[in-house]
Amino acid sequence: MDTSNASSSLKAADLNNMAKALIRRLCADFACELPKSSVSESVYCTAWVSMIPNPSKSTGYWLFPQAFDFILERQLDDGGWSSLEVSAGDPSWDVDGILSTMAALLALLIRRTSKNEVPDNIDQRITRADATLRRMLLFWDVTSSDNIGFEVLLPAHLEMLEKHNLCYSFPARPHLMSLCQQRLRREKPESLYGKEPSTILYCLEGMIGKIDFDRVAHHKAHGGMLCSPSSTAAYLMNTSMWDREAEAYLRNSMPDYGAVEVYPTNLFEITWAFVGAFPMDEITSLELKQIADFLENIFHAQKGLAAWARGVLDEADCTGSIIYILNFLGRNVTPDAMINRFESSDKFRCFAVERTPSSSTNAHVLKGLLHVSDPSGYTSQIIKAATYVSDCLWRGDSSDKWSMTPHYAMMVISQSLMMLLRQWEQGHLPDFPTQLITDKILPVLFGTAVETLQGQNEDGSWGFQSRETTAYAILCLSAVGVLPICDCLRTQLEHSIKNGKTFLLRQINDWSKPDFVWRSRAAYGVGVVAEAYTLAAMRISLSDHKLGKAIEGLCTIIKPSLSTVEQISRLPIFDDMPDWLVSSCIIEGYLHLPIYNKARWAASIHSTKQQRHLNALPFELIACGRLKGSFLAAETNFAVMVFSALFFEFDHYIEDIVGCFRDVELQEVDQCVHEIFAEPWIDSTKDSVLKEHGPTSSVSDVRAAFLRIASWVLGHPRVTLSSKYDQANLQRELKAYYLSQIRSIPEGRSLARSRKSQGTPGLPQQSYHGWVHTTAGPSVASAIVFAFLTCLLHPSTNGQDCFPSAEAKYLAQDLSKHHAAQGRMENDIGSVVRDRKENNLNSVDFPEFGTMGEEDENLRSKIAELRRLADYEIECCKMAFARLSELRLDKRMIHGLRFFSNILDLYGQMYAMQDYSPELEKRS
Repeated sequence: MDTSNASSSLKAADLNNMAKALIRRLCADFACELPKSSVSESVYCTAWVSMIPNPSKSTGYWLFPQAFDFILERQLDDGGWSSLEVSAGDPSWDVDGILSTMAALLALLIRRTSKNEVPDNIDQRITRADATLRRMLLFWDVTSSDNIGFEVLLPAHLEMLEKHNLCYSFPARPHLMSLCQQRLRREKPESLYGKEPSTILYCLEGMIGKIDFDRVAHHKAHGGMLCSPSSTAAYLMNTSMWDREAEAYLRNSMPDYGAVEVYPTNLFEITWAFVGAFPMDEITSLELKQIADFLENIFHAQKGLAAWARGVLDEADCTGSIIYILNFLGRNVTPDAMINRFESSDKFRCFAVERTPSSSTNAHVLKGLLHVSDPSGYTSQIIKAATYVSDCLWRGDSSDKWSMTPHYAMMVISQSLMMLLRQWEQGHLPDFPTQLITDKILPVLFGTAVETLQGQNEDGSWGFQSRETTAYAILCLSAVGVLPICDCLRTQLEHSIKNGKTFLLRQINDWSKPDFVWRSRAAYGVGVVAEAYTLAAMRISLSDHKLGKAIEGLCTIIKPSLSTVEQISRLPIFDDMPDWLVSSCIIEGYLHLPIYNKARWAASIHSTKQQRHLNALPFELIACGRLKGSFLAAETNFAVMVFSALFFEFDHYIEDIVGCFRDVELQEVDQCVHEIFAEPWIDSTKDSVLKEHGPTSSVSDVRAAFLRIASWVLGHPRVTLSSKYDQANLQRELKAYYLSQIRSIPEGRSLARSRKSQGTPGLPQQSYHGWVHTTAGPSVASAIVFAFLTCLLHPSTNGQDCFPSAEAKYLAQDLSKHHAAQGRMENDIGSVVRDRKENNLNSVDFPEFGTMGEEDENLRSKIAELRRLADYEIECCKMAFARLSELRLDKRMIHGLRFFSNILDLYGQMYAMQDYSPELEKRS
């Protein structure tokens, strides 16, 4: 089709015809044992196939000489290999590049050693590949890797490369070896000799030298080992008898001259294409019957389970999807076998044994459970799956073990949760907890819509200008967009979906080509799936499937006074934020308000009258998390939300209660702080009773309040999973903050006495620079916020430091201290007049600013000078942030650092708006 006028010529009927043609092609493959594959060719698998010697040397030394040609052609300019024709050192594709480069380099080394059909420039190719591999391994973050079997395959490749005198030492190697040992303890290699298949069958190249390959032949399916060309190649090279079935399988896995990543995948392709192509009213009843018969026969033959191809290792992903399709087509099947095989205590496993779970698998399980004849009979399992997938979005964990793009998991989770809401609304789930919907499901669905809207590129695409990723994003928006709370986004949703479709139309000639968004050992694409989801995205309408009154009732937001939020939203920091995004932050803030209030009241130590500001906190922090692309997980934002509210209350507690203590009592409180933070930290809240405070509050009451806050902060679940270093830093900053608050009280009293006797404040004992960077820093709480945020940011739970190197730690601390100085200066800029009334020490009281006069001009001059110093601290922060950004830190940390900077900028502007400006206006 000519793409020049595609936008005007491609009608709904055209799209329907294209979808029907796709289904017909798939139906034609039903009878084929080894059908054609639309999976992309794989550098990794082809490298392994290229190593197989020909058992009959009369036709050549190598069984698949074309595979080696494929490897030579795919070597990149930097010397490495990747599934995409981009630099193998791209951090988004680390494991893909590392494994592909390892396997291809091994193939080159074996070819050179054999001295048969060796290219002239093989030495140069090996040298370049070795250098690139070393560079990739040096910067590799093993904790962010989740490719299938990498923990077994990488150590095996390292061992094989060492036999060719290429040895590699790199920072992640000890952790990698530990993961390998854990995997082999979980799935012992000798278990392959039994009848039950194992996921290790997919990685038999990692078992060379560890198993007897003659004893695993019974696990073949379609002639191959768990649909893996590389694993089958390893088996064929290491079995004592030549296996012609395995050879035939490998030939079928090579549609051209490269082996595909996984083969066959006909059941996966049919299932995913059919799910992606919904709604498809125009499909004939004959075709629907063909699909239903085919899937039902497989489902019953495998006793209520399924996999990505017939007769291989059962898994929950395909099983849940087939249960969904069959029930959708009127074939009543039950999920009992799936539940018995894959249900765990808090989720559904994809395989009976696995290292990491899959959010998309649980979403497909949820879809299957929701479409059985009586879903209420499986309410407990539905709650479990819905809770797990909601928590994944809540944690910001939209990555998935099967997909390279987060938009895939976001789409299937959103679709499954919207299906749940419809079933609940229709009364099919009477025992499903409404609170789970209001407290978790609605907030994460709305947040997903906003994040997806923000993630769109200028050309209308999502991701790296990916067709399939763009289709997923459009389908996600269309699913969530019908929620009543998304009414404020309606115009933006329609505009975004239209731009996405326009991008897809420009790519119409490539719709059936594989898009590298799927994750195995390396990245791969599936042409049929890409085409199906693209067609679904092009056919979808935002107005489809409106929800009813029951959900609308849950989405009704009873807003408290908007004056504070609206006033804050007009600050300069939000000038570049579009109106739709400001509105969405307000709505999202109110969605969080009930659980936010519940959490802060549970940990509260002081009932402050400043509820107006506390109710605005959710909007403030959510907006800071949406600014300048600083995407932050709802869980992290929520933790900082409650944390900020507690310390807002703490400041008032110090002022209202501790500020009335005599100096001798303050010394006792100071000593209590030292006792609370005695090493090691022990949570002793069980031994402390928090009483209602009042004019007669005692030191013991204050100790209990301090301990309550410390226990919430240091005992936060995410904090306890952080490294010992980060926890110790948080403890130090919290102690410093406590002490700074206590010791500021006698300092204020001394300042008051000085002003009363001399008419001017006494001279501080430090230089202003020394004071603002040491004594004053902890008093504005930015350092403690930064330390708390640091404990929340690292995505792994293995106790690694958030900032991995000495350089990163130094720069992070430098950023924190400059922000603390900035925060103190901006606080003082906004409170000069108030501080003079309340006898608080202010930056402009220091002799560096000269004498303090009563004239407004003198006051303005000093504040202007302080503003310039605050701007200097901001420049220092920017430089530290820029240096940190160069260190290949996890994206979550970079987003977290931006979020932290946004908070400081926001509160600097709020100080000026709420304190200083009104007071000067009154005096002018």
